[in-house]
Amino acid sequence: MSNVFRRFYNTAHQAWFRSRKKRLRQRVRQQYGNNPDPEIREVFSFLEAHPELELPLGVMPPYEWVKEHSPENIRVAQDETTGLLFVMVNTHRVFFPRGATPPEVQQGASIGLMEQDARSPHCYLGNGFNVDAGDVAVFIGASNGLFCLSLIDRLAKAYLFEPCSDWHEPLRATFAPWGDRVEIVPLAVSTDENDGQVNLDGFFQNRPLPNYIQMDVEGAEGDVLAGARKLLDDSSKLRLSICTYHKRLDFPKFARLLGGRGYAIHHSPGFYVLGVRMPYFRRGILYASRGVDQPAAFTRNG
Repeated sequence: MSNVFRRFYNTAHQAWFRSRKKRLRQRVRQQYGNNPDPEIREVFSFLEAHPELELPLGVMPPYEWVKEHSPENIRVAQDETTGLLFVMVNTHRVFFPRGATPPEVQQGASIGLMEQDARSPHCYLGNGFNVDAGDVAVFIGASNGLFCLSLIDRLAKAYLFEPCSDWHEPLRATFAPWGDRVEIVPLAVSTDENDGQVNLDGFFQNRPLPNYIQMDVEGAEGDVLAGARKLLDDSSKLRLSICTYHKRLDFPKFARLLGGRGYAIHHSPGFYVLGVRMPYFRRGILYASRGVDQPAAFTRNG
């Protein structure tokens, strides 16, 4: 794509996006105003109570309880040996990249804790969907490792994939107490294998297959799944938590893909309000599982 065409495309797309935003709240009312579903009613009521909020909201969950997770409530300290800033979460230290400021650490930790609130559309586990003691778990897009840390005492082995070099030192510091039970893999996960990138089929070719996979890779989740076809087919017991809010059609797409492979499908609670095209309310996390007992809410057809 030439630079001229790219500039033209970007300008045209921005103009289209602005035009779609102008009447977005009205279209949301038309689409959801009479919907009786309790989860939809809760989000719709929040939007009606806050006419000052500009739509789409982005990754801010549309719920009053979000106010409970204030960055100002996060206490930041500095490790005397490494100089890294950290916060305490359930008696464990969670370290942050060198050069991060205290407000940045507070914000990052607050968002991480808010996302894993049991009421959150970003919650990776819930509604009877969980990991088992002795599981092997994979975390793709590990970031600060806070979610892995909440499970580490249950896991036999954890693999944290994080290509951003800023996070490698703090992740090593956070998980140092667990030694070789935690492997930090400084690679991206995608469809193919090349410099700086790996796929799950190749990575686990000569390793025990995982029982749990969490992925949050900013809209590239489909590429991760495409590079894990053999793993998905060969696993006798596997749970997956997959971010589906980055792209508007990912939830139904992944539900069909995994449901067709015999996985039971469910989702995290609630919605995000994202984008200027339908669906305006998006599910945050798809739960998929095979070879484990399922809650009644799970379905085979997605």
